[in-house]
Amino acid sequence: MNEFTKQVVAAEQRVALIQECNDFIAARPVPRAMKFSAGATLPVDKDELNAAIMGTGIAGFDESMSKRSKRIVKNTYMYADLVSLLKYPSASQKEQRYNEFMRLMKLSGWFAFSQPYNRYKATSTKLTMDNIALSIINTALTAAVGQGAAVLKVLKDVADTTMDALKDVPQALTVFERNTKKAEGGNFCMSSALEDKDGTITMAIAAVQYMAAAQPTKVLFVEWTASSVDIYNGSAIMTMDEEDYLSVEPLIVKALTAEREKALSYEFGAA
Repeated sequence: MNEFTKQVVAAEQRVALIQECNDFIAARPVPRAMKFSAGATLPVDKDELNAAIMGTGIAGFDESMSKRSKRIVKNTYMYADLVSLLKYPSASQKEQRYNEFMRLMKLSGWFAFSQPYNRYKATSTKLTMDNIALSIINTALTAAVGQGAAVLKVLKDVADTTMDALKDVPQALTVFERNTKKAEGGNFCMSSALEDKDGTITMAIAAVQYMAAAQPTKVLFVEWTASSVDIYNGSAIMTMDEEDYLSVEPLIVKALTAEREKALSYEFGAA
């Protein structure tokens, strides 16, 4: 697994780059697909449950995680997801979007070891997107260096449990489908995270971009024909430097608060 970047970004530069992104998204109109109907109520996220939909992401949290750590994961992911989607909305910009997502995660405080973005090779004629996401995470965990076996097992178990739980929460699935699907396909991420006894947050993440002329009414938990869809993926194992995050947290929170309609989050799972 390759180190995403060895470049050290100074705090002042980090803040300036995030502010530049804030100015960009503030100037963008809310895409029609993201707008809510009149009178719609946005879900309240209290960081109390062990899973969440974050924009186009599905996140699972180990029981070790504090509410503060869950919020850090959600804020950084939703911010990177929002900016990268607004900057690179086209299906043809899939690799630029993934690279921008990774750049923003680093600016937000994550240190990432990532696999290169590439085309997914199906091993059977039938597939499901949920199984693809889990297999990508498992591959990333298998290739991870510097992580103990116990940590990797927890991250794998959290991902499996989260995806199973999502099947039984139609409200969460509705938010996910709304955020993920596009006319020509869609994109989403699956992640699992834990916090160690020293407070260090570790996260595994799988990014999936798919393109299809016609797609089922649902993305997850339905069977796709491998020949009818093109799939690309990237993955990473990340650890959070909270000191770096603290320098940009006010800007990230400010942007997400102002752009609430563009950065939906929905909790589900067990307390």
